[in-house]
Amino acid sequence: MIIFLYGEDAFRSNLKLRALKDKFLLSDTSASGLSVLDYGEKPGETKDIKLIDILESANLLSPKRLVIIKRIIAQGSKEEQENILAYLKKKQKKIEGDRDLVIVFWEEILNQKKNALFQFLTAEKTEIKQQEFTKLSGAKLEQWVLKRMQELFGRANISQKTLEKLIIFCGQDTRILNNEIGKLANFCDQKTIQEKDVEELVQAALAGNIFSIIDAVAEGRKKDALLLVHQHLSKGEDPFYLFSMLVYQLRNLLKVADLKENFSYPEREIIRVSQMHPFIVRKSLNQIRNFTFVQLAKLYQKLSQLDVMMKTGKVGAELALDKFIAEM
Repeated sequence: MIIFLYGEDAFRSNLKLRALKDKFLLSDTSASGLSVLDYGEKPGETKDIKLIDILESANLLSPKRLVIIKRIIAQGSKEEQENILAYLKKKQKKIEGDRDLVIVFWEEILNQKKNALFQFLTAEKTEIKQQEFTKLSGAKLEQWVLKRMQELFGRANISQKTLEKLIIFCGQDTRILNNEIGKLANFCDQKTIQEKDVEELVQAALAGNIFSIIDAVAEGRKKDALLLVHQHLSKGEDPFYLFSMLVYQLRNLLKVADLKENFSYPEREIIRVSQMHPFIVRKSLNQIRNFTFVQLAKLYQKLSQLDVMMKTGKVGAELALDKFIAEM
């Protein structure tokens, strides 16, 4: 069996990958049949020969095998991709008929539809199981939050209005939402999550983690900005989460700056049009005074470039945070 997981919502696709791995390990507790090959690790190391050896070798301790192949399209060389594609085409019927072998390809892909391996994995009229993880919005995002709360805590103690406020505060980033769900559930301890809980906890997280960092950047205080970042990291906060929050707030600043500078909207109208929480709009209005729209656009472009580098394994999250601030 071949499974292909891909899409820009890497958090949800990683959850799916983890679920497949955990299910496999229930029957293979020694993990003797598990192989993971990440083309984002050790760039320059040839992996296609090793991968084919893994696929061709039988597992002596257990007949079941799970082979996870990550980032071969994003990071593998053209030759490596061609070799694996040729192997898959030659062995496709055998692999699809082998009930003891599961091959999972995992990618963070946005614009790879012309890639030959991508086309093979997403072709219609094949036995390949594919799932694209696009960014969720609206009712689908709300349903995901409720389902995630149910999975993590056995119940979803949150009203519709509170749920909407949580999403307004956090945006569409499922990684950020997942972190905030955990904070809220631990704070409320089985009680229903109220709007005031979201306002206090999530607002505090936004202010503590991001606003002061951006203020320091805007004022040219790089040392202070780096110190703030590493203070959060030393407390065990996820660097990917901090980076996601920076992206989230820069996006907010661009939206607010656009509505303020190009449309001359007052605060109340910006809140209505942007659908952001009033606190976020007010704080953003204060922050955009330190930037021009062009400067904000360049900052966001820089974050976007670093985001791609992170997703393709070219740079780690902590280094990406440092590079963003140091190269300002």
